[in-house]
Amino acid sequence: MPTDDGLQKAVSDAVDARLDDYRESLFELLRQPSVSTTGEGMAEAADLVAATLADCGFETELIDTERYPLAYAERVPESVRQGETDLADVPTVVFYGHYDVQPPGDEDEWDSPAFEPTVRDGRIYARGVGDNKGQFLAHAFAVDALAAADALPEVAVKLLVEGGEESGSAGLVEYLESGAPAIADADLLYVADGPQHAVGPTGEADGAGTAGSREGKPTLIYGNRGVLAFQLDCRIANTDLHSGNFGGPVPAATNRLVQALSSMRGPDGDAITVEGFHDGADVTAADRELVAAIPDDSAAIAADLDVQRFDGDGSYYERLLTEPTMTVNGLSGGYQGEGMKTVLPATASAKLDCRLVPGQDPHAVFDAIEAHLAERFPEVEATKQSTFPPMKTPVDTPAAEPVAAALGGVYGEAPVELPVLGGSLPAALFRTVEELADVPVLVVPYGDHDQGNHSPNEHMSLDRFEKGIRTSAAVVRELDGGF
Repeated sequence: MPTDDGLQKAVSDAVDARLDDYRESLFELLRQPSVSTTGEGMAEAADLVAATLADCGFETELIDTERYPLAYAERVPESVRQGETDLADVPTVVFYGHYDVQPPGDEDEWDSPAFEPTVRDGRIYARGVGDNKGQFLAHAFAVDALAAADALPEVAVKLLVEGGEESGSAGLVEYLESGAPAIADADLLYVADGPQHAVGPTGEADGAGTAGSREGKPTLIYGNRGVLAFQLDCRIANTDLHSGNFGGPVPAATNRLVQALSSMRGPDGDAITVEGFHDGADVTAADRELVAAIPDDSAAIAADLDVQRFDGDGSYYERLLTEPTMTVNGLSGGYQGEGMKTVLPATASAKLDCRLVPGQDPHAVFDAIEAHLAERFPEVEATKQSTFPPMKTPVDTPAAEPVAAALGGVYGEAPVELPVLGGSLPAALFRTVEELADVPVLVVPYGDHDQGNHSPNEHMSLDRFEKGIRTSAAVVRELDGGF
């Protein structure tokens, strides 16, 4: 029997030997459009995902939903397959991911076609490479490499890959509402999604603020912020009016909408003043300790983004990770053509999102906003569009130890730990299954800190793709024996 070091080398050699094949499998999936908001290529993508997972040695099936199918795959230890060991007696990790992508947008903004993966300067450019095809495939390739090295431990590995994360996760919700029988025995839910945390080159504030100087670090996250997206529509009159003939007594819808938006913020335009908005928010002392330990590289962030100043009085990461937000994503109303048109616009609209911290209920937050507007601005109608609840696993979970050890082994340094991911994931939906209510959910991003997901020229470096495979393999090995 090889020593542990011998097995580690065998796994590393297997990844090296198969890396070109893994890249080509990834490229094949990247060439297949899978835009859930429009349906483009979704059926073909689901079939390709299932086939790719099967090629990695998994027993695979597509689970039909009213929206798009989920790809489910599992690989259990040989002792379980032979009936020598009960599945309940071995650790089970469920890797979650999604195969759908955002629309590519304006093709002229891409330096190479969105669905033609192209390598430039050590980076793969393609829609979905970081979000999330290059990340979830790392799990499958890791298990394939473990098997090739004869190093598969007594751990059951399952993948659940949905097709609607970018458009509300309706299929995942449907599956979870059925009780999610295939994954109800999970001991750990593991999500590789989003960008790694980034710091300046010294791990501290980069006083020089050189653009592109920040570096992604191995990252371990205990949850994610929630999101509420909604629209406000204001109607004042049945037509646009002459601002001279009617201006004064008759308000412009644009003015009234701006007043409504301002009414939800404090005098400095920063604090959210909607009654009930913050209800339930639960940020623990342990969460704040993690945030306080994050290197303050806000100067480098400001320089990279060409931002003159940040909002609020707290530290950058305190504001980002422990406080909810309300953002106006877009405004429309009135005349937008060349020159002037002196009218009182009859209608105006705004699109907003709120990023929510653990403990907040997106639906309760929307109800609070709706009540606030109904009392003060009855001509402004609020329409809820989409939600993801926030989620957090306690930071002292024993499941973090093997994951942190795996990251440390691959990267040669301890991971940066964050209480929540700044973005939003459907991870909290798993909590709706009774058997999964207390199962730890950990988010471990494999994507580059500047991956540009949802933007033109989305990318993932070849190095991060390879390290993702090695990390997933190390996690599976570290879980041998449980935690």
